[in-house]
Order: sequence, then C-alpha cells, then structure tokens
Amino acid sequence: MSRTVRSARGKMVDFGALAAQNEKTRAVGNVPMNARGDRLDEKGNIRTKVEDVARVTQTVKNSPKQVAVSDPVPINTTPAAQTEVVMENELQPETVVETGPEPVSKITRTRDDGTQYMEIEYDDGSMETVEVDEE
Repeated sequence: MSRTVRSARGKMVDFGALAAQNEKTRAVGNVPMNARGDRLDEKGNIRTKVEDVARVTQTVKNSPKQVAVSDPVPINTTPAAQTEVVMENELQPETVVETGPEPVSKITRTRDDGTQYMEIEYDDGSMETVEVDEE
C-alpha cells in the first residue's frame, strides 16, 4: 500500500513510489546494502538478497528446543512426597568455581599529608584503594 503525505511546502509525496524508484540505489551507512536491504559486494552487485537474510534470521530465532520430559508426579501424594519426587527428577547442576577478578597492577602512592595507599587494578577494569599501614 502506497502512502501519500503532504510535505511542509504543501507538495504531495508518495513514499511507496519513492522507495520503489530507488530500491537499487546504495544506502548511506556502514553496512554495504541497497535501499531494499540486499547486501552488496565491493562493486555494488547484490551478494545476498534481503529475503535470504530474513529467512536465516527467522530460522535462528525460532529454532526448536529439545526439553527432557520428566516423570509425572502422582496426584494423590502429599506435598512433601511431591517435593521429593521433583527433587529426584531434576538434573544436578555442575559445580562452578567462581574466582574473583585477578589483580593486574599494584601501585603505591603518597598523599600530600604523607599517608600512603595502594591502587590495585583488576583484569575486569575495576579499581580498589587500600590504605598502607606504616610501621
């Protein structure tokens, strides 16, 4: 469906016809594509059509997921028994040992009043200041 809009100067502009007229023109931007959405090569030739890109995107987004089916819980059991049955059927997660960020650099600095502190920079980009005890 073509949409006609009145411009600020009172002229009627048909955006559908304008888009159809310029669909083979290279679009402005970082991605090499034409106004229609086709991906272009260095010479301006169509490398991948917009329909193919949409088909691949749709396939990736709606890929089927396989889920394990567990044994059903009997209806006539007590809540405590139901909990035990569910706990038996669940998969046990792997134990993951999380380590904190590793220090990258440690620099000892002195303030104007003579006290010292240590700046510790970690591999995740965070910083920590620790007071240095003078003996």
